[in-house]
Amino acid sequence: MKTLCVAALVLSLSSVCQPAPLACEKLLQPVDKAPDLSGRWYMIAISSSCILQLVSRVLLPSVHMEVTSKETPNVFDYLIKLKMHGLCSNETAQLLQENNKLFDVDSNNTADGEPDLLLQTGCSDCIITKGDSVLNVLILFSRRTNITAAELKEFETQAECLGLTKPQLLDSDHDFTNCLSNEDEEAVASLFRTIQQRLNDNFAISLKCIASESSLYYPKAAFEWAQETWASLW
Repeated sequence: MKTLCVAALVLSLSSVCQPAPLACEKLLQPVDKAPDLSGRWYMIAISSSCILQLVSRVLLPSVHMEVTSKETPNVFDYLIKLKMHGLCSNETAQLLQENNKLFDVDSNNTADGEPDLLLQTGCSDCIITKGDSVLNVLILFSRRTNITAAELKEFETQAECLGLTKPQLLDSDHDFTNCLSNEDEEAVASLFRTIQQRLNDNFAISLKCIASESSLYYPKAAFEWAQETWASLW
């Protein structure tokens, strides 16, 4: 199941301490019993690769899914609703649930591609999906719009166990009755101004994100050059 998703990068270049192996072994186990997916699920937080985290940090959307079962067993329709700086959009798709695995489906309602795994969680009304078909991504959904500090801490530990970045909390504004029109030129212009400002504010994170996936022989010089170039663009 491919869903939009968001997370902040750790600015330190030093290694992150890993949780105890036994804790990781438990937290990274798939669920034993398939949960009931029907209903509304709020996307609370996401942890993923550097580039996806950066995009999510800049856009900071609110996202939730409306999942409904179909006549075909274990096949579900889901409506993804996204709100970003007052502008809203939605998209429909289908998924197939096989125990602790979630698949995209083709036109014949059969599994298509690599599945996302449903991982263990101590949160009674949450699901955690782990996908790695395109990007390594860990997503926490809940029936609630907010979760407790302890529940978030557990999710952060799962992300650490996978070597991912610290999870980014998404916006919790799920009021879709006051969306701005996509035809509102001022609203769209305001969105782009906000994105531009957040890109500027997160320049250091952007560069470290790029550098982390490159072999830079002269990182200080590259950093200074990129900083000057970035400033000239805006």
